[in-house]
Amino acid sequence: MRTASEKSHSDGARPCVLVTGGSGFIGSHVVDVLARRGYEPRIFDLRESCHHEPGTVTMAIGDCTDPGALERAMQGCTAVIHLAAMADVGHVKADPVGAERANARATAGVLEAARNAGVERVVYGSTIWVYSDCPEEVVDEETRLAHPGHLYTATKLAGELYCRSYAELYGVDYTILRFGIPYGPRARVAAVVPAMVERALRGEPLTVAGDGSQGRRFVYVEDLAEGIVAGLRPVAANRVYNLAGTETTTILEIAQTVRDLLGDVEIVHTDARSGDFGGKEVSSARAVRELEWRAATPFREGVRRYVEWRRANEAVEGAPIEPLPVREPVLARWRDRLAPRLPTLPMPAARRVLGSAAAAGVLAWGAASDDSFSAFASLFGIRPVTAVRTSRPEVGVLIDAPASIAVPLSAQLERDGGSASIATNGEVNASTVAQVRDNGSDLIPRLKGGGPVRWVGTRQQIKHMAKEVGESGHIYYAPPVHGFTLTQDLLGKTAGASPIRGRVRLKAPRPLGRIRRGDILEVSVTAGPDWRVTLDWLCAELRARHLSAVPADLLFRHA
Repeated sequence: MRTASEKSHSDGARPCVLVTGGSGFIGSHVVDVLARRGYEPRIFDLRESCHHEPGTVTMAIGDCTDPGALERAMQGCTAVIHLAAMADVGHVKADPVGAERANARATAGVLEAARNAGVERVVYGSTIWVYSDCPEEVVDEETRLAHPGHLYTATKLAGELYCRSYAELYGVDYTILRFGIPYGPRARVAAVVPAMVERALRGEPLTVAGDGSQGRRFVYVEDLAEGIVAGLRPVAANRVYNLAGTETTTILEIAQTVRDLLGDVEIVHTDARSGDFGGKEVSSARAVRELEWRAATPFREGVRRYVEWRRANEAVEGAPIEPLPVREPVLARWRDRLAPRLPTLPMPAARRVLGSAAAAGVLAWGAASDDSFSAFASLFGIRPVTAVRTSRPEVGVLIDAPASIAVPLSAQLERDGGSASIATNGEVNASTVAQVRDNGSDLIPRLKGGGPVRWVGTRQQIKHMAKEVGESGHIYYAPPVHGFTLTQDLLGKTAGASPIRGRVRLKAPRPLGRIRRGDILEVSVTAGPDWRVTLDWLCAELRARHLSAVPADLLFRHA
């Protein structure tokens, strides 16, 4: 008996396939493959896709635990590819309740909506992590699975069990696909391959957890997307397949590959992570036989392609919403803004003299006065960046904190499933920088107030602090909370630096109000015990809004 997809193909119509998580890393590539293979892809996600032009793909915005939204999105679809999930194991560990909701409960919701909408097949994206606790070193789909030792594995296995139960009880066919570790274009910067590439591009050491002997079966994302679409075939009904690469690559070999491709950077070893996937030799022979699928891209070639994509997209990603308007002639803009504010004098000579004196006085005040920047910003429309355009459910977090608590602060953020730019004007050492970045956060300079004299050393101050925190290339810095002069802003720009400041600025836990993705949140904490409460509260508020906390400067670079 043919599936609905086959019938539609043979009848000349394009079968519709709903892709949950279709705006994400893997899902966006699956949407591309579906379109090339003659399907009509439809995206269901919490956010719009930034990888597809508006109008080219049908979008439905919603949560996978919302049965009504799911059923409406599934109308007319012959199959669902369920990829929406909390995939970052660090986030899962920090938020087990949220992980159960996003991974297990959402899968049950997708299956129930598919049953009610008459969808014939649900393709479920699982993971080779389900083998991590098995005693065997070589595993395949027939390997008996052990009790999971990690929350991420437990939630993905729960989804597999739901698939089997819905097939038995309600006749909803499934295909379970256990993915290798995906990498390639559009990947999250926090993932292992992109993170190492980012460090290498900045000339920073590549950190390897433990001795780096943990093996991984990586799979290039475009190969993986082809395998996922192959899971729609009739032969795949109620079957399980591993979709992993053909090579076992250790974490140390990843670092060495990145170093070989991008230059001679140092490789340093850190403490091993608890609950890390120790690595298995995962066989994908069943997918080769039944789906005619094989991971075709060698690991080194895949990393090379990712680096090529990363460089090609560097110039256009993360464009600030509020750039300095440099194209308009500066003098014309000043004249147009100042003219309505100046009185009309009868004598041209007097007007020139008074105008020159006023201009000189204003410029002198701007150079020497504290807080002149805010006045000039209001007059001329120049201001620190407070938001970026992004389709990701992320906000940039900027935390003003003493250097002494930068490491425990970043560790607390990592446990809460977040990260931030930590702005400090204190002395920091290389060890502090490395530990903060290992925790997923970043350090940026906090400029000291200008005043009548201090602005003279702005360039040197920015350069010195940027060197301390390991920043290179274009520098983002936090301006002084008080005492930021126009001269400091201009001198900062000559040093290749841009100020960033929170659109929402917080000093203590209080209602956040409306927050939009791409906003910058600025939080001030001290070295006392209250900073932990503040961070817990902030991360909980963002989770409730389905937003992730990321470093503000990283949001600009990779929005």
